[in-house]
Amino acid sequence: MNGETPMSAEPQRKPTLDNETIVESVAASVWQQGVLELPQPFRLESGQVLESARLAWQCAGPADAPLIVALGGISAHRRTCSAEGNGWWESQCGSGKTLDTQHYRVLGIDWLGGCDGSTGPGSHQAGQGQEFPVVSTGDQARALLLLLNRLGVRRVHLLVGASYGGNVAQHLAALLGDRLRKLVLLSAAHCPAQFGLGLRHIQRAILDLGGETPEALALARSLAVLCYRTTEGVEQRFADDTSRDGVVGWLQHHGEKFSRRFDTAAYRCLGRSLDGHRIDPETIRAPTTVFAVREDLTVPLSLLHEYVERAGGNCQLVEISSAHGHDAFLKEEAAVSAILAAALESST
Repeated sequence: MNGETPMSAEPQRKPTLDNETIVESVAASVWQQGVLELPQPFRLESGQVLESARLAWQCAGPADAPLIVALGGISAHRRTCSAEGNGWWESQCGSGKTLDTQHYRVLGIDWLGGCDGSTGPGSHQAGQGQEFPVVSTGDQARALLLLLNRLGVRRVHLLVGASYGGNVAQHLAALLGDRLRKLVLLSAAHCPAQFGLGLRHIQRAILDLGGETPEALALARSLAVLCYRTTEGVEQRFADDTSRDGVVGWLQHHGEKFSRRFDTAAYRCLGRSLDGHRIDPETIRAPTTVFAVREDLTVPLSLLHEYVERAGGNCQLVEISSAHGHDAFLKEEAAVSAILAAALESST
């Protein structure tokens, strides 16, 4: 697919923006947010539909600046950065940061099927005994493309996707075609790894055995947090801590914090979306940089080598070693900043 995807692909009612607000921050960046009402109904790749589906978004930066789309993991949200400093990517996004909101517009969304402002299990009126439909990474990309079209975006200067967001970014890049200048994928491959499939299977089993309780969700998330790191990284951090509050307390903290925001249905939905992700890298035409961490358990280096090989000569791989494992895209701030800065420079 390339160029402008025709709106006739969703022949129902044209999507509209609702509840749009604009706020000026003290740093002279413009904070714009709103909700896009998707075509009714919004048909998913599975053949199921979402009724009255809505996509929540935020854009930070001057209205006439080049646009950057930044997408994070399943726990990320539309606030890549915020005036209050509680964005999920404050280390890279904001005034004076690598993704500088004084010179660029940075757009983020809440995931369909998640727990924030977009349509998800908590806001969806499913029939009795019915689960919330599976939302694919391709479905997320189609919804985001509708938003870009509705916002009048002719060209995306840079598309950055990390982890789950990288999977969605791949599909969006294929849809955008020549409308995208540069793509950066952080720890995201063209298909799920076997380790990741096994991990999410065990997580769902924990939810089943735990009766879908917040405590079960916290335990399932704690397992994921542990697998996002490396054995060496955990050892280095907690080797000198002999108390139970060391690694166990750390895992409990992250699990409980996550369960206060997420619910089990949203976690299941986005986990299944990860399991079902597939794309042919050859369908992406934009120049691409792929960031890989050699110690990443959930997105192994072999898959990213395969991605780059299949993508062809317009794709380069940047490898690093990090005790942070999969979480390196958040923790290795200098390395990621250098990749983003190079991508911005090459897309001017």
